[in-house]
Amino acid sequence: MAAIRIARQHDIAIKDARRRVSRIAKGIAERFDVDTEWDENVLFFSRSGVNGRIVLDEGHVSVEADISFLLLPIKGAIETEIRRHLEIEFGS
Repeated sequence: MAAIRIARQHDIAIKDARRRVSRIAKGIAERFDVDTEWDENVLFFSRSGVNGRIVLDEGHVSVEADISFLLLPIKGAIETEIRRHLEIEFGS
């Protein structure tokens, strides 16, 4: 499995940050056909060959995804899309 690990600092209230993470998940779901589900402040996402989560803490958001070797050719596209959405919602 290949891994994607991305983290960002933020100064946004958790309630607003959660809305922003939901928008990120929506964008990723539309592009890569993933299913999403919240558990507390962790948004899990998955599809065949991809499992991951977006963890939201006070002042910090992180994305962790494991990608099967079969999807390795699109790992860069997935990572680019996640980074793009994080930048839109949380800045660089």
